[in-house]
Amino acid sequence: MTSFRFGLSDYTVDIRATRHNLFQGWDVHRLALTFEVTARGKYTEDAPFLVSGSLWTHELPGPASWIGSLNAPGGPIGLKPFTTTFKLETSLTDQQLRGLEKTRAGADLTLRADLTLTGLAETRQWPVATDQETIRIPHAEWSNSLTQLKAGAFVDVLIPIATVESRATAARRIREAKTAIRDQRYEHAVTLARAALDAVREACDTQRVNARAASKKPADRDQEERWAVLIQSAFSLFSGAPHDDAGTTENFTWSRADAVAAVATAAGLLARLEDLP
Repeated sequence: MTSFRFGLSDYTVDIRATRHNLFQGWDVHRLALTFEVTARGKYTEDAPFLVSGSLWTHELPGPASWIGSLNAPGGPIGLKPFTTTFKLETSLTDQQLRGLEKTRAGADLTLRADLTLTGLAETRQWPVATDQETIRIPHAEWSNSLTQLKAGAFVDVLIPIATVESRATAARRIREAKTAIRDQRYEHAVTLARAALDAVREACDTQRVNARAASKKPADRDQEERWAVLIQSAFSLFSGAPHDDAGTTENFTWSRADAVAAVATAAGLLARLEDLP
């Protein structure tokens, strides 16, 4: 919450961001931010104030931090003896959405609104006050907004709480891998994904079933054998992260997209164990 003080602390207007909505357009979309407003002190009820400002990324790396100007589609707000709400809007292009996704790298989206309140009927003191409000949109909420916008797809894999120690450890590895991706430690994230697959390979008896599958033509393999081939192939690929074998894995490089794919694959295979003893 941010506070705007008018006069010699005669009264204060508090503003707090509460939610967001993303509306689809043709290459340019509309981001609507909802705020709560509360007045305290010696203010005039229904006094009209115009809210304006600009929107920036906050605590995200990169020079392109400015998003756009904020405007109030509903016009001025009036101060009330109770909490009210108002909206500010800005536009987002497809290119900006791609930039935000690349920059936030799976973390929560944090924005900063530089706001200006102008008292349209203020005559006793200077009518303008400025401040900043930080807006944090959780990863899942923003990802769901992009999905509804048809600008992307979001799949969240819930790994059930396991009483089997090896599976509980694997779930912890997945959580650590997500943190590693956020910290741009992509090779480490793939290494953790590979470690998480140990519980999968144990539960599915992957080495034995994969050896059986290898003696058959791919089209002749049953469902269990095809799962085993997938698991073993993923384990073999991810093993390139912790090992530097001369002439092969020492030349492997891992991008963010690689790390996300590895962690998502391991998480999905681990979640699949819920139906297994």
